Amino acid sequence: MGIQFGIGQLTASGVNFGYLQEVSFDFEFEEALLHSGAELYPVDVRIHTGSIKGSAGFADIDVESFLKLLGGTVSGSVLTLTSTSQPIFFQLRFTCTTDSVSFIVTLNRCKSGKLSLPFSRTAHLIPNFDFNAYADGNGNVATIDCGDVS
Repeated sequence: MGIQFGIGQLTASGVNFGYLQEVSFDFEFEEALLHSGAELYPVDVRIHTGSIKGSAGFADIDVESFLKLLGGTVSGSVLTLTSTSQPIFFQLRFTCTTDSVSFIVTLNRCKSGKLSLPFSRTAHLIPNFDFNAYADGNGNVATIDCGDVS
């Protein structure tokens, strides 16, 4: 049995999001329900749309992670955004290891949809970003390695 605890490591195409504070993955599906006449409950259901979305918060601020999330061009420690800059696709990999059992979620092709920089007088800056997963060129979206077959 694999029981996981705490936070792990998150990378975007090899760029580590350091001091990771939180990560969430939301697997969502939309259903089409078929009702029959005056019946109260559906007699059939089909899944017609699925998505994987999530968010992460991290406290190690560096230009390479912002480049993955926002796009743009980098010169030293400066990220320049222009009117044509846009987020780029990246592979997202999350690994959480507890008692030598690793739980690994790999999203083959992601793009960030939002980056928040919440400045506060009484707290550290913890950038938070949202992401969406997309199918890669082979139609694969994700792999989930539970680390334990039981």
